[in-house]
Amino acid sequence: MAALEGAGYVVVRAVDTLDGIKRLYEERPDVIIAGSEQMMVNGEEVCLRIRQAYYIPLIVIGSEGEAAEILELGADVFVTRPPSLAELVARVNRLLQRKLGFPSGGGNPGPEPGIST
Repeated sequence: MAALEGAGYVVVRAVDTLDGIKRLYEERPDVIIAGSEQMMVNGEEVCLRIRQAYYIPLIVIGSEGEAAEILELGADVFVTRPPSLAELVARVNRLLQRKLGFPSGGGNPGPEPGIST
């Protein structure tokens, strides 16, 4: 996530999915980036749990064959592994622009704190 930090974002890391859910409530990040393997914990769909807390843009990274399932579970964006770092930063920028109400024509709202990975 050095690319995101290099773009000026504050990255909050979680050691596992349960820690990530805990940090979701503590840190209230602006975007979550997670691996597809983190989307199920003890049979519970993590995307649904995140959506129950509040709306937060969710980017999931995984293999190409998982895209449809992960998007159906509630992810906003699916990026295939290994992600292009430039693409990942651009997707974060775009999701934050939408969340903050910036016009779709461009303009970077600037660095935002609290991207959870």
